[in-house]
Amino acid sequence: MCYTTKIDFTREELEKRFGAKFLGSEDYHSGDRVHAFSLPRMPVICSDSSELIRVFTWGLIPYWVKDKKNADEIRMKTFNAKSETLAEKPSFRSSYKRRRCLVPVNGFYEWQTMEKLKIPYYITVHNQAILALAGLFDQWKDQESGETVSTFTVITTRANPLMEEIHNIKKRMPVILSPANERKWLDLNADPVEAGIFEPYPQELMFAEKVK
Repeated sequence: MCYTTKIDFTREELEKRFGAKFLGSEDYHSGDRVHAFSLPRMPVICSDSSELIRVFTWGLIPYWVKDKKNADEIRMKTFNAKSETLAEKPSFRSSYKRRRCLVPVNGFYEWQTMEKLKIPYYITVHNQAILALAGLFDQWKDQESGETVSTFTVITTRANPLMEEIHNIKKRMPVILSPANERKWLDLNADPVEAGIFEPYPQELMFAEKVK
């Protein structure tokens, strides 16, 4: 799965990379290892306003969740969404049809299991300082406080041979979008399956290294 990313770039670098503008004064904390379980606020580019870069919280809360207790529980289970079941799972199927997003990162981390050892690897893509992961977003309104909470999830797919070797237990990887597929993913009229968007990213275009 994908729970840890690197987001070490400026607002200006993101704006130049995606041809979009940050919404107002929204900000985020960059970091070498940004972990989903800390519920970080991260930049996203959404299908309903692809000219803007907004800042949402990792851990998707579906719009239909009734109260904060349930919202807090479900968001800890929705950091990732399997591409194979997006159209079926209640937490994701509405967003899959109507609310897609790009999640910009420098790269991500996975851990290889060797007997009792967990060996961390940093994985990125050749010739892309900033790449885009496929995501879904949603907006949930807390009926008690009136606050609207904007959240996202990262989509995963089956591992390519490189990632099978690294993520050797669950054998999954995030859906990495080629620059050509970024706009296709945001186009709600496009069929991601027919476009091959959920196919594992080619291993020959990726780079992985052991880290401490």
